[in-house]
Amino acid sequence: MAEFASSLIQSLGSAALHEFARINGLKDELERLKEHVETCKAVLLDLDGKQEQSHAEQNLVTRLKDVLIPADNLLDEFAIQDMINKRDRNKLKKVLHPYSLKKLDMAHEIEKIQNKFDDVEKYMFGLNLNLNVSAVEKTNSEWRETGSYVQESEIIGRDDDKENIISLLRQSHGDPNVSFVAIVGIGGMGKTTLAQLVYSDEKVQNLFEKSMWVCVSDNFDVKTILKNMLKSLLPKEKIDDTLTLDNLQSMLRDNLNGKRYLLVLDDIWNESSEKWDKLRTNLMCGARGSKVVVTTRSTIVAHRMGVKDPYVLSGLIPEKSWSLLKKIAFGDDTIQVDQKIESVGKEIAEKCKGVPLAIRSLGSILKGKSEEKEWNDVLRGDFWKLCEDRDSILPVLKLSYNNLSPQQRQCFAYCSLFPKDWEFKKDELVQMWMAHGYLDCPMEGKCIEDVGNQFVNIFLMKSFFQEAKWNEDGDLIGFKMHDLMHDLAKQVAGDDCCYLDNNTKGFRGRPVHVWVEFDAFYLLESLDASRLRTLIVLSSNDGDLLDREKQSLISRFKYLRVLKFCNNHYLELYVSIEKLNHLRFLKLSLNCRLKKLHKSIENLVCLQTIQVWLHRKSVLSTKVVSKLINLRYLYISQWTFRDKTPVGFGKLCIPQHRDINFSKWLSPLTNIIEISVTFCKGLKYLPPLEGLPFLKSLYLSSLLDLEYIYYEVPTHEPFFPSLNKLEIKTCNKLVGWKRKGDDFNVINTSSHHLLLPQFPCLSFLEICRCPMLTHMPTCPNIKKLSLQVVLPTWEETPNIAPSQCSLSCTPLSLQINVDLKNVSQYWWQNLTSLQNLEFVSFTGQQFQAIEIWLFKEDFNYLPSLRNIQFHYCNRIKALPDWICKISSLQHITIEDCDQLTLLPEGMTRLTNLHTLEIIRCRLLIEECQKETSATRARIAHIPNIIIKSD
Repeated sequence: MAEFASSLIQSLGSAALHEFARINGLKDELERLKEHVETCKAVLLDLDGKQEQSHAEQNLVTRLKDVLIPADNLLDEFAIQDMINKRDRNKLKKVLHPYSLKKLDMAHEIEKIQNKFDDVEKYMFGLNLNLNVSAVEKTNSEWRETGSYVQESEIIGRDDDKENIISLLRQSHGDPNVSFVAIVGIGGMGKTTLAQLVYSDEKVQNLFEKSMWVCVSDNFDVKTILKNMLKSLLPKEKIDDTLTLDNLQSMLRDNLNGKRYLLVLDDIWNESSEKWDKLRTNLMCGARGSKVVVTTRSTIVAHRMGVKDPYVLSGLIPEKSWSLLKKIAFGDDTIQVDQKIESVGKEIAEKCKGVPLAIRSLGSILKGKSEEKEWNDVLRGDFWKLCEDRDSILPVLKLSYNNLSPQQRQCFAYCSLFPKDWEFKKDELVQMWMAHGYLDCPMEGKCIEDVGNQFVNIFLMKSFFQEAKWNEDGDLIGFKMHDLMHDLAKQVAGDDCCYLDNNTKGFRGRPVHVWVEFDAFYLLESLDASRLRTLIVLSSNDGDLLDREKQSLISRFKYLRVLKFCNNHYLELYVSIEKLNHLRFLKLSLNCRLKKLHKSIENLVCLQTIQVWLHRKSVLSTKVVSKLINLRYLYISQWTFRDKTPVGFGKLCIPQHRDINFSKWLSPLTNIIEISVTFCKGLKYLPPLEGLPFLKSLYLSSLLDLEYIYYEVPTHEPFFPSLNKLEIKTCNKLVGWKRKGDDFNVINTSSHHLLLPQFPCLSFLEICRCPMLTHMPTCPNIKKLSLQVVLPTWEETPNIAPSQCSLSCTPLSLQINVDLKNVSQYWWQNLTSLQNLEFVSFTGQQFQAIEIWLFKEDFNYLPSLRNIQFHYCNRIKALPDWICKISSLQHITIEDCDQLTLLPEGMTRLTNLHTLEIIRCRLLIEECQKETSATRARIAHIPNIIIKSD
């Protein structure tokens, strides 16, 4: 809440508000209001830094929220009105809005808030609080620490435990085909990490034919567990949420019968024998030697499973505890440190009782601390007594929380809204933080998203988040929270965040952020509508239907900042979105259709993120979208565009009359950062986008009628000045970029790229299944290039200038039929910095063409290539010989090449090759496993050979 007060102070300092106060004689009232808020901020900082709060202090926090939230709502109303007035000031007609603020209204509201502040301050000054507390100062060094957090692979002190568990997996456990292993330990001891180490070990992978990982947590539902088993077992298949229990059981038997499998059930809390017996029945279909590994805090759970002797995970020994603390604090557990600091550090490590999460948490606090006093302050902290009294490490984690800035504390507390073991999507979480004003931008040259991304990195570095996930390009996309960290987040969030499901009898206090499952929707009636800022609605059953009466509840929450519907099946949303004029984040799930979207949605000027799938009869126009002046992320699917129809309401449409200027409906969205347009019918042209100054990512997919993307004659402004990622997929008719009036029939296709402007910042380009694409601007700074272009004949090919690949292109995926006469040969021969190359569904003839392009006269045009991948090349029986000319190769991956049996004779010349992966290539695997085969001899020199049959 301290950061909440900070954002209020910032709002009170706005020039527009001061001008309004000057004109209407409210300047003194406004200044007094600011003084009140500053006092509240100091009090909240003092209270937030305490390990424990008295009942009186907790009551004070509640009373402060009761004043600050209405004050924030009032100032937000003013800001909204101001933005609308500025946007429409050039119109001839005066636009009237239902929430216009008048002088008398404003004065009355300020007076009411002042009176509340006066009452709270009288109560506050009787508590002897420290009003001189300042926020935790953060140096700019945090901006340089991106990516420096400790990764899960850097585990210390668990080698013996890992080998012991593997030994248990090898053992026979009597007659049953399937036996159980239980890892038991207190929270934060590293049970999940140990299970992950075992699960990913190569020896273990080779021991079992099938492997599954399911995180259960406190929701022990047999149907859900079976469904998640299938999802883990069949990652490439969609497991329908509507499948019955019988369907799931049948699918599981089909996949596991006669197979030796490994199943990890992580974080089990259920102690009910009845539930265990129901699950056990479904697990007994595996072959002899199948194992189920369970991690739990409870020995009772182990006994319910029938495990007499669970593996009890002990704390790290003092030596390993100090090594881990030193590694986190100094980045290296082998370096020499000051003897006095080492002595204090060993005492700190010993006090952590070998619990890795506690050691990591304190290590992150001590990171960069080189003074003995700083280490002694931690050693002698009051929180150790609380740890002993509660037999818990939460006070240690709370100390790490107190070391965060107020902004970071608020962001962390917000995460308690999500269920345990939730897989957070990084971009979505940052957008939600941004919607609530938790982020600001203190550094020049940084945008708000940079601040949010940095917070995520800090939380990972300090172990608040874990299990980070990256996409194939190395970008962080998701993560989870440890259960204990989730407990801490709930503790510090108090009653502000509330999760409502069908087991909820009610809720405490007056929540600000609510996650509600469909079965508990009726509980929303009891909420204080004036306080609610977040509403996330979750539905997981096909029959769930939010009727008009239920949805009318949502319209009551007019101060919502975040509204999200997830997993709703074919939900027709009737709620009047336009009434929620404070909304910043609106996201509807894939099957949730907007039935009605009134014209007045244009007054949702605060919207920053909108992701919707439109009902086929949805009413929305490009003109309305152009009025959302604060929009930063636009994800729209299933608009229908009609040619030769003026802009209007009914269907989204763009005028295409002759002699009419092309619609520039996206041009006013000057704050936009990301645009995604998918599955839209009738969209033949895209308007000029090159003038959007902050646009970083453009995603166009399944636009089957799209022919051209217009651009204007370049002026002094750069062409797409910020765009660094462009993805165009399944646009079958797209020819490329053109200026209005250009006639492609008279343009020389092979030289047209020379006439187009350049993308100055584009670093990632992916083009997939765009057979007509020939007119692409050049990309002199491209670093990652992926082309997956399926062409109907040998006569058509994209024409891309050589400057596009003058820098590192990582990765390059080519699925393309080409004719040499249509491709500039020197384009292919300028891939000298290429490090990763991927082939998808290639034929032998196409590989021969590649050899002509890249290895003419035995010259290697790929001197930097390190990794090469072959996927779904089902028509070839041997890999091309020319790969043996790439002496820099380090890693080869061959996947799903059904007919492949031979590898080139020259493989032995690849002296830098250290890894060969062969995945689901039955014939080639058989050859590699034959003692006398020629293929086996050709790969004998490779240190790391990974073979996966499934």
